[in-house]
Amino acid sequence: MRLTDDPLALQSEAALPSTNSVLTNTPWTARLDLHFDLTKAGATRLNHQHLGPLRIQKALYPEGPSICHAIIVHPPGGIAAGDHLEVQGGVDRVCHGLVTTPSAAKWYGSDSARRATQLVDMQIQGSFEWLPQETIVFDRARVDSNIQFDLGAQAAMVGWDHLIFGRKASGESFCHGRFAQSVKLLMDGELIWHDRLLLNGADPLFESIIGLRGYHAFATVWAVLPGDRSWTDELVQNLRDSNDTIVWTVLHPRLLVGRLLTAPLAIKAILQDTWANLRALVFNLPAVPPRLWAT
Repeated sequence: MRLTDDPLALQSEAALPSTNSVLTNTPWTARLDLHFDLTKAGATRLNHQHLGPLRIQKALYPEGPSICHAIIVHPPGGIAAGDHLEVQGGVDRVCHGLVTTPSAAKWYGSDSARRATQLVDMQIQGSFEWLPQETIVFDRARVDSNIQFDLGAQAAMVGWDHLIFGRKASGESFCHGRFAQSVKLLMDGELIWHDRLLLNGADPLFESIIGLRGYHAFATVWAVLPGDRSWTDELVQNLRDSNDTIVWTVLHPRLLVGRLLTAPLAIKAILQDTWANLRALVFNLPAVPPRLWAT
């Protein structure tokens, strides 16, 4: 089934499971394979297949044919106990893919002991932007999330991860449950950065001065330069001067990681401004935000 009329986006889908997890209490297994490759005309083309309720809503080209914006949607609207989501694929050389989502991901709470799980595994030889909207972890959620990017010598990337624990506006805190996440970045198969997070409900780290200092939302941003470039003190200082709420650290000549800890409502605007600055530095491109960010 073709989900878009754009000839640059080739779609191939597997059938949805016949059962509905909401009605039968059967966990969903959802998988999305996406691959950005190059057409003979020099355009970035998106090929993808899906199994279960995880799919590409649209492949868009607001910057022309060389950069493909892909929108991942999860129709159930949230991930429940026992569900498993998987995104894997790659970006070929000379190609440029940008992936985002239309709304927040939600890890639902449950009295079940089953964990909800997520796996993201991307092989990148070209340029890639991983920009999902925020992730909300409900009270009583039990989550295992594993995210991995393996970059080649001339690959370049900007990515972020934005977490909110509990729903303060609804009077809900993350008092019970468990959130475990691993973010790995490899270069030609060699592990360069491994960021691990484990927070239990009502964890003392939420209030600790060496932890989240009373905040229940934070973000991590990373940027990888192609192999012939390195992060200089001048480049990093320019980023620090543009926004002093993000703490930047060079963990590898090609890898820069930033941490942001502030009020939940402020994080999204700060991330988007930071992305605009990083996009110019990493890809030498102006910021062209996905249209759905404005909705």
